[in-house]
Order: sequence, then structure tokens, then C-alpha cells
Amino acid sequence: MGTISVTGALLIITGWFALVEYDKFNEEEKRKILEGIKKSPLKITTIALMPVGILVNIIGGFVLSPVTMLVGASMIFLQAIIVSLLFWNRTRWKSILLLAVVIGLGIFIYVPLWI
Repeated sequence: MGTISVTGALLIITGWFALVEYDKFNEEEKRKILEGIKKSPLKITTIALMPVGILVNIIGGFVLSPVTMLVGASMIFLQAIIVSLLFWNRTRWKSILLLAVVIGLGIFIYVPLWI
């Protein structure tokens, strides 16, 4: 089995958290959430941060550009923080745990900039 990067860990943790919490909504609430997303460009942009961040990170890996990889990782990091804050009122302890883990992993993303 291969290694997992900090960015990969952010993807797995954030994706798992969002899917588990979304699955707990009933069908009516899920429908309302989807309708709200369809009507709001800001929400669409927030959701697009992760796939765009993944693409930018992969492109940066292929062209060996640390700056491009950092921009992609930053997009994923930003979306992880937004997800943890969105569920703040629903499941506070999980949101706090996710926020702490995301900030901890974010420190490892930006450590090379400080060295």
C-alpha cells in the first residue's frame, strides 16, 4: 500500500464527515439543501473548491511545481474549514474535532514555507 499525503488525509476526513452528516438529514431536508445549492453561486463555488483543488494539486505534481500544489492543497484546506463550520450548530463536538484535525493537518501543509 502506498503512502498517504496530508492533502489526501484532508480529502478523506472532510469527505467522510460531510457524507456522514449529510446522510443523517431526512429526504425533505436533503431536497431543501440541494435546491439551496442550485440557487446560490457562492454555495456552488464552495463545493467546487475540493474538485478544483484536487485538479490543481495533480497538475502541480505532474509539472513539479510546489506553488501549484500548495494552491491546490490550500483550496482543499479552505473547504475543509468551511465544512467544519457549516455543521457547527448540528453536531458541535464533531465540528470541533474536524476543525482541530484540519488545522493540525494544515500546519503540515504550510511547514515547508517556514523552513
